[in-house]
Amino acid sequence: MKPLQGSYLPDFLGLRDPDFQIIDRYRAILDAEAPALARTFYDYLLSYPATAAVFRDFDPQRLDALIEKQTDHARQLLASHLDTSWRESMRKVGALHHRLGIAPSWVAGAYVLYWRHWQKILQEQVPASDQKVLRDALFRLLIGDLMTQLDGYARASRETDAERLALFDVLLNVLAVPRDESPRPEALLQQICEALPRKSSSVRLAGYVVTGGMGDLLTLECIAGLPLPDLQIPKHAGDPCWEALESGQAVIQSVEDPRAPEWIKALRNRVEELGIFPFGAQDLRGVVLIGVREKGYFHRVGSAYFDAFAHLGELVLLLRNQSLRDPLTGLPNRALFRDRLELAIKQTLRTDRLLGVAFLDLDGFKAVNDRLGHGVGDQLLQTLGQRLQAQLRPGDTLARMGGDEFGLILPNLESVDNFEGIGERLLATIRTPMEIYGESVSVSGSLGVTLYPLDDSDADTLIRHADMALYAAKDAGRDQFHLHTLALDDAVQTTASMRTLLEQALNDHRLLLHYQPIVSSAGSVSSVEALIRLQHPEQGLLAPAAFFSALDHPRLARPIGRFVLETALRQGEIWQREGLPLRLSVNISTRHLLDARFLEDLREALARHPGLPPEQVEIEITESAPLLDLQGAQEILHSCRRLGVRVALDDFGTGNASLTYLQQLPAHYIKIDQSFVRNMINDPKALAIVAAVITASRMLGLDVIAEGVETADHAALLVKMGCSHLQGYLFSKPLPAEDIPGWLARFRPAPRLGDALPPPMDILPPILEAHILRVPTFSAPCAKKIHSPPTSWKRMPRSIAIWGGGCGGKPRSYLGSHRVSLAS
Repeated sequence: MKPLQGSYLPDFLGLRDPDFQIIDRYRAILDAEAPALARTFYDYLLSYPATAAVFRDFDPQRLDALIEKQTDHARQLLASHLDTSWRESMRKVGALHHRLGIAPSWVAGAYVLYWRHWQKILQEQVPASDQKVLRDALFRLLIGDLMTQLDGYARASRETDAERLALFDVLLNVLAVPRDESPRPEALLQQICEALPRKSSSVRLAGYVVTGGMGDLLTLECIAGLPLPDLQIPKHAGDPCWEALESGQAVIQSVEDPRAPEWIKALRNRVEELGIFPFGAQDLRGVVLIGVREKGYFHRVGSAYFDAFAHLGELVLLLRNQSLRDPLTGLPNRALFRDRLELAIKQTLRTDRLLGVAFLDLDGFKAVNDRLGHGVGDQLLQTLGQRLQAQLRPGDTLARMGGDEFGLILPNLESVDNFEGIGERLLATIRTPMEIYGESVSVSGSLGVTLYPLDDSDADTLIRHADMALYAAKDAGRDQFHLHTLALDDAVQTTASMRTLLEQALNDHRLLLHYQPIVSSAGSVSSVEALIRLQHPEQGLLAPAAFFSALDHPRLARPIGRFVLETALRQGEIWQREGLPLRLSVNISTRHLLDARFLEDLREALARHPGLPPEQVEIEITESAPLLDLQGAQEILHSCRRLGVRVALDDFGTGNASLTYLQQLPAHYIKIDQSFVRNMINDPKALAIVAAVITASRMLGLDVIAEGVETADHAALLVKMGCSHLQGYLFSKPLPAEDIPGWLARFRPAPRLGDALPPPMDILPPILEAHILRVPTFSAPCAKKIHSPPTSWKRMPRSIAIWGGGCGGKPRSYLGSHRVSLAS
């Protein structure tokens, strides 16, 4: 409904100048009775429990002030003519009624008092000839005033509902988004704090603090919204934060309260009210702090939503204590071990030290359990955990992985010999007999270790290698430690040989680049991707699959990256001179991108080839790079864009990145991995992924390149789905640089490209078309009288394939279904 503004309201009520004139003529009489009207008004409100409850905490002086305001309202209403300023003030009164919790029905009912009072004055003090006209004008004036107040009430109610929806949306989004494997339960509260000021129109500050004891200082672990320095809250009597912690009850604190502590008073002019919601119990507690821009906010919106945030705080503490710790020994469990290992790997990359990853298993533990019972076994594990912890350095991690197996993370080792001393101490500690429940218990231990980055593997592989070394120690006789070597793992040996092969090829100038064209959906060729090849003396030309794992090795990533940049940009400059303005797309390894010298390498390559404009250069990075260091990757890519270089996110969908990377990374292009593109017609899940990436990218204003396009059906379908660029063997395999001009001269667009227009954002028709393309494949068994369906049939959407009927009970296509499933 259109708001009541301008002259709409008086016109709607039929109030004209003669109506206001007769009101003005008798206004002195009506004004004189205004104080009596106000007193009658409040006497009436205070006589009914529903309305009296609003004023139960008001002292006599405050009630007298309200009566005086009501007197002014009666007089000003008569003089207002329902003009714009009056209506705006009445909307504020209506909003105030909403905040005070006065129902609109009671507001409307109170106007009966006005009408009764004026009726009496009309009968006693107004000539009969004017009574009817004046009564009619006063009635419409009252209705207009009421309508305006109800308009303000409704507006405030809508704002409150919108605020509640925003709070609910924050809760829903945090709880609905799948968590990654990293065990960081406090991320729930952190996401809430970051989302609240962003989603809510009233919340200006959100933060939380978790304390492991009742010390004398609280430091917020997260604070979002207002740009505040690190907020520390000292313990003082009457401090509302400490009061909430100790009482377990929520506290709503006005920043204008003269009794408020200094850290709250410092929020003046930025926050009007602070809600403090405690959670936890005993020696591990916390509070959520919410600062809002208006007084009465928590009363108006209701505290249930913020209680829900506090309940999430309870979940955080529960997860911290129970999910990440072994309940028997109190040591970190496997999940926390894995999380700390990831962090230790990143820290080790910045140093010249070694990181030891070790697994320790007790020899003879089962015999102790069988002979003396599980109670003794549990006590042995607890005692041994304490003894082993005492032998470790600050910063080392001892975790219980399960059963009688322990994991160790040992950072900052100077050499292999450095670990040997630690290993001997740990084994000697295990050998020392323990007295448990009057029994002397003796066990020994086996220890397996791998050293990063000598073992240049990811966290999961390091764990596997340490486990392999542990079993090698057991096989060698137990009560000893064993260091993982390449001989323990064929895969490691293969990687090492690849590394050697690649290093020799780089030194011998046997690395070269081939170029694969990229075709736009309109059928033009504007860019090529540079792809590395290795000329092997015996095996001939090798594709990257033969040496891929070695490309990102610490010793080779930068030299190879510099070689690729130099070779590709030199070739691009040659093509520019020959009148072929092709954009060069260059793959950059994760390690080279995150190297502090990468931008220097890129600037030098651009400077050496001034004939190639920077905007004709594009770097492709895999999504694993930002996963290692998101902030670092963002800064580097922004610097690349400032140089004029374009950015593409390669192999999207194959790693662990979420779709938020499309929003967070400054990319121009998204490249959909060929594994999805090649299977999109025969695999509904691949089709759904391709459709989702294209749709999300288009909505974010990003271009999409589909790799692995091998058939005209794939190309036509991708264009209909909105894919802007295509790459694959349908157009060309990677070619030597000298073959590109001839290929361009011969190139003709695929039959269904060329006249394509950018499609609307309607992805369903091409998805249906893709399912239809699959039908011939699944119809073949019927034609050939084959009585067992092909394996891929199992992945067919149930809405398109049904069992029974035709072909003797074999599956048949059913295209008339009204229900479509995008994935099996």
